[in-house]
Amino acid sequence: MIGSNEWWEWGRQIALAVTEPHALHRARMIVRGVVAESEAVSDSRRGDAEIHTVNLAQGTPVTMSPRLASMVRSALWAARMTGGAVTPVDSDDASVDAGAIPPIHPIPTYRDVQVDGDIVLAPFGVSLELGATAVADTVDYSAALVANLLECGALVRIGDVMATAGHAPAGGWQVPLPDRGSVELPAGSAMASHAGDVAHPEQWRLVSVIAPDAVWADAAAATALQRGIGAVSWLEQYDLPARLIDTHGRVRTTTAWSDPKAA
Repeated sequence: MIGSNEWWEWGRQIALAVTEPHALHRARMIVRGVVAESEAVSDSRRGDAEIHTVNLAQGTPVTMSPRLASMVRSALWAARMTGGAVTPVDSDDASVDAGAIPPIHPIPTYRDVQVDGDIVLAPFGVSLELGATAVADTVDYSAALVANLLECGALVRIGDVMATAGHAPAGGWQVPLPDRGSVELPAGSAMASHAGDVAHPEQWRLVSVIAPDAVWADAAAATALQRGIGAVSWLEQYDLPARLIDTHGRVRTTTAWSDPKAA
């Protein structure tokens, strides 16, 4: 039997499901606490967010809270895995056309951001913007925390990013796909979906990716959109189960997307 609940927070719909219904209230409090903490440290739209302290340092080492440190590490890992397609770095020189105007100094990238434990050092002129990975990191962390603290199976979804932790319910975690149908999400895995921009017909209309964690699933789905037709081979390279829909409604799947329950 599964206990579930949905609510709005952080400007997004949040869904929670646990395999022990009696633990649902406590699980909701845990997830809400993680969401509130993540927003407080990483959301640059908030004037009091901790990320502003890091960005104002401009070349000076800063000690971060454990939560922000974890989120920064996740963002830099996603940048490395996607070759910078998903990056937390916002440089003052980002608008410079390097091909037309050679920069006097190399334009800083995610590779120039150094993290040692809870200490971060970003080059002068660089700001960190964690919006591309903050939700996925929060999903991963909150699902794992619920499963560990309450000793149950948990599924947490924020927007179009979801993760499971702990054991699966009888029949597995059956989760809906954004367009139609459903897929069984294995215990301890995650799925994320990204929709393409209608102004760019060369992009996929929708990409859904399953991965061992939400940060990787979300970053891979976002990167696949940018890669267009080359997305399938890129996803195959990492053996990621993925389902892609083009602008004509045609469905392509990777080899790893073999679950017979997938629509």
